[in-house]
Amino acid sequence: MAVRRPLYYDSGDLREMSDAMLTAIRQRCVYLYGGSPAVDLSQVASAGSLASMDDTRKSAGAYLTRVDRFPTELETAEPGTVTVTYDKIDSSTDSVGAITDTNNKLYPVFNNSGNIQAMTATDMFDTFIDPAIDLLVDGNDRDGTYRIHTATTLSNHTNISVTPVFSDTRANTAAYTAGGIPETLDQPTTITNYYLMRTNQGTSYGTPSITEPLYIRTDNNLQTYTSGAFDTILQNEIRYHTANTVGSRIAYSINGTGNNRGSAMVNTILNGSGNYQQLFVNIDDYRAQEFPDGTAVTANTYYLRITRS
Repeated sequence: MAVRRPLYYDSGDLREMSDAMLTAIRQRCVYLYGGSPAVDLSQVASAGSLASMDDTRKSAGAYLTRVDRFPTELETAEPGTVTVTYDKIDSSTDSVGAITDTNNKLYPVFNNSGNIQAMTATDMFDTFIDPAIDLLVDGNDRDGTYRIHTATTLSNHTNISVTPVFSDTRANTAAYTAGGIPETLDQPTTITNYYLMRTNQGTSYGTPSITEPLYIRTDNNLQTYTSGAFDTILQNEIRYHTANTVGSRIAYSINGTGNNRGSAMVNTILNGSGNYQQLFVNIDDYRAQEFPDGTAVTANTYYLRITRS
């Protein structure tokens, strides 16, 4: 790994960049990625590329009626389980080509034991891009990355869709009454909706100010990059590597490897064995039904995770 210290012009002198200057450029890479992420997530109706998540809830058992007596609890059907599968997060990666350094003068210069020479593409990666990717996947709210949230708005973030990517529901026990037998089997209530958010550009470090390094012109003289020209190089580099380079590609998953991004998506369910109820209608109609009951417990927990792959 070759981390270089690019040279910059300072009042007639050529100086090597300090650690603080290198850090600022790496943070600038994060900012530039946020303006044009190479890896995007979207909310889709179904068949998203990320792993599916199951929301489970209890439903009432089928009612039973007899003409001679109430059906016993043993005779009535037990509460069932309803499962709703969510596969609403899809990942896509831009097609990004590598930068061509046709004359080996594209990148900043550094002092190599008294010789001023241009950095290679590998030097650029080791010095700026690799550390910037580490920042992007560290689990914090980094520009252009995605997270889960429990509301449709979040400061410094853009909501991808008002349709949740996961919903935790449970049986609405208040909706089931003996007087309503036969009750509708599935009567859910939504506990929590979970939404997909993208972190806005400038959230991590604002708009980082950097010192532009020197590069070799075609006439072999040195010149300071314009801010726009150096930004273009940095943005193209980080987009290329996060989309293409094995070990540096940004990847999202549900419960895979990596760091959690935002709220955990919790699937809860009632743990009761059934609330047996009776309804006398007339001497030829004795009804019974078992309703969902119990305390809410966690059945599954899902996380959106980010990593290098």
